[in-house]
Amino acid sequence: MGDQVVANSKPKEGGSSIKCPILNATNYTVWAMRMKILIKVHEVWEIIETETINDKKNNMAMALLFQSIPEVLILQVGKLDTAKKVWEAIKTRHVGAERVKEARLQTLMADFDRLTMKETETIDEFAGKLSEISSKSAALGEDIEETKLVKKFLKSLPRKKYIHIVAALEQVLDLKTTDFEDIVGRLKAYEERVADEEEQKEDQSKGRGRGRGSYRGRGRGRYNGTYNGANNGYRDASKVTCFRCDKVGHYVMQCPDRLLKLQEVQEAETTETQEADELMMHEVVYLNEGKIVPNNYEVNNSEDNVWYLDNGASNHMSGDRRYFSSIDDSITGKIRFGDDSRIDIKGKGIIEFTDRNGEPRKITDVYYIPDLKSNIISLGQATESGCDIRMKEKL
Repeated sequence: MGDQVVANSKPKEGGSSIKCPILNATNYTVWAMRMKILIKVHEVWEIIETETINDKKNNMAMALLFQSIPEVLILQVGKLDTAKKVWEAIKTRHVGAERVKEARLQTLMADFDRLTMKETETIDEFAGKLSEISSKSAALGEDIEETKLVKKFLKSLPRKKYIHIVAALEQVLDLKTTDFEDIVGRLKAYEERVADEEEQKEDQSKGRGRGRGSYRGRGRGRYNGTYNGANNGYRDASKVTCFRCDKVGHYVMQCPDRLLKLQEVQEAETTETQEADELMMHEVVYLNEGKIVPNNYEVNNSEDNVWYLDNGASNHMSGDRRYFSSIDDSITGKIRFGDDSRIDIKGKGIIEFTDRNGEPRKITDVYYIPDLKSNIISLGQATESGCDIRMKEKL
């Protein structure tokens, strides 16, 4: 993550020195988190967070910052007279200006939406990826709500392996008040339980081919006798004690109790899966388009097929369902505009069209908002999808 140096000062109550992390080109997010704690330990964070004037505390904060940044950066910020200005200068260089910051947030949220857990990943590994995105988003000034993390985590798990436990958790818990760490802990316990069961089954399968002598296995029952390899089993089932019900006369594979339970599980499986699908397929989104005022786009109501290109909008949106070649109605939610109006989102889909060269094109991830009387293309979203946007001073 980068080199570390020992700070010259020590905490008042501690006897050990605290190491300053060294900032490099790739570790700004973690560096900022570590330095914030370090400066708080030395009780001088208020100098950076507020406009407090205190020469002694300012000098301490400046000393800590200068020990944790490379010489090239010291030369660039060395003329600044307060720790607050130094901190903001470092932040500007690494986080970027406001538009760059918003673009990074959009890219980060796109990564968040696309992220799914692979079959080979563990619960810990996947939870770590979500936590990393959440931390980076918080560093850019956008906190991902706990509820959104929980729902994303459950929705992204491999369905075949976790469908039943996810359905059970959604029925038992209130996901609006459940902590992300709590859900991760429950899924880790389930994962370990499944791993133990699979290990036991593997051990059982290895023990079935031991040949003659005393046999004790979970899969076949308890029996002391002679194994007949030609018949692929024991000669006399009447002497077998079932491991499941402890009754004599059958193996566990033919146990009536087991077969009855298996039938009940199979009958319930279809209903449980359908209920889980209904719970997991619905997606609710909340958009904040503070830079967009809908009334400003409604001057050309008499013209059809008018689309506005906007570098302030973060998402494509349209109020005319006829434009959509396909639409996902399960995506709903609210959107707030700059005039403080709030209207409903009724889906998200794809719009297909033909360009001036006669080539077929399509715009993806367009929100359908019936009460919106205009059509808006987000230049930021278009740039992220690979479009080359060029604008001149006079059009």
